[in-house]
Amino acid sequence: MKTALFITGFGLIALDGYCNGTITGVIETDLAKNKRDIVVYLKNVGGPVIPRSVTVDQHHMMFNPRVVTVPVGSTVEFSNHDKIYHNVFSISEPKKFSLDTYASGSSGKVKFDRPGAVNLLCHVHSEMSGWVIVTENQYAAVAEHDGEFKIQDVPPGTYEVGVWSETQKPEGKITVAVKDGETTETIIKLGN
Repeated sequence: MKTALFITGFGLIALDGYCNGTITGVIETDLAKNKRDIVVYLKNVGGPVIPRSVTVDQHHMMFNPRVVTVPVGSTVEFSNHDKIYHNVFSISEPKKFSLDTYASGSSGKVKFDRPGAVNLLCHVHSEMSGWVIVTENQYAAVAEHDGEFKIQDVPPGTYEVGVWSETQKPEGKITVAVKDGETTETIIKLGN
């Protein structure tokens, strides 16, 4: 009897691991160089939001990565790996902030508590620009250089897909249906 209960219990645990799906896709656009750094995210997904901690490096006079996406409540650490002083600030509505100028090897943290696009700038070097795209949940991804993206561990359901691009807009409304333990493929077409 104990063995039967153990096996039954194990079966329930194993089944529980397959209750979410994955979304994979590709960005299609006439401008091949504009396939990278596009954020794809899901709207109105129920459940708790899981904040993250990520790092954006300032190196070679650039923000690396140039575009990052985090869910509401997440913290981004800005670290300086150049041999010169840097600053990070934003006047974007979702998060206005300014970190004091700091030396190589130093860093500063900022918590992002409202969804939206936050443009990163440096008072010391006006040519530096980056983005933190804050989403309402953790179901988001930044497209790679070839336009491919993957959003994992998505609860089953049908969702509207949001897209952020610095230069282009999606062509029409996009929805995806996610099923238990399956991968859903989608194509996102962007235009001017």
